[in-house]
Amino acid sequence: MYALVAVVLAVVAFRWAVQGHDGSTTTGGTGTSTAGLVRRPVTTSMPVVHVAGEVRHPGVYRIGGNSRVIQAIRLAGGPTGRANLQGLNLAAPVADGQQILVPARVSAVAGGTASASGTRRGPISLSSATAADLEALDGVGPALAARILEWRQAHGGFSSVDQVDDVPGIGPARLEALRPHLTP
Repeated sequence: MYALVAVVLAVVAFRWAVQGHDGSTTTGGTGTSTAGLVRRPVTTSMPVVHVAGEVRHPGVYRIGGNSRVIQAIRLAGGPTGRANLQGLNLAAPVADGQQILVPARVSAVAGGTASASGTRRGPISLSSATAADLEALDGVGPALAARILEWRQAHGGFSSVDQVDDVPGIGPARLEALRPHLTP
């Protein structure tokens, strides 16, 4: 009887030494457990990214492994009205530990607007401004810039800064904020 118990304990000890604690086989390289099930690695970790700058909810977020920069920005609540997405590759894949910094549009400063290089230039001419020129002003996004250009095309240009008030979406308060930064 003692011999039978010793043999059973030896067999159990041998199997325990050959198997991992979860019952999966550690020898043979087949990747199968003793129950014949395929063992798959557990991948519960998701990339962690830091989304900062001009987003509604800056912070650190876990995001799917095949995600893109645009998805990380959306996860952070989307861009603010001051965000400049032109300089970002929104289709780039994200990597664990990456910081995604959404820059602000160049803001208007007293006496003119600041260019991308930081040098000051004079007011923007409504007669020759591009959409990008107009979007550089605080409070003017792509849709409003397009409406200003459409008004200019339909009416043959601006003879006065006051005519900007006729563009849908620009009221008296916005006109007064923009006035120092515009010329006809």
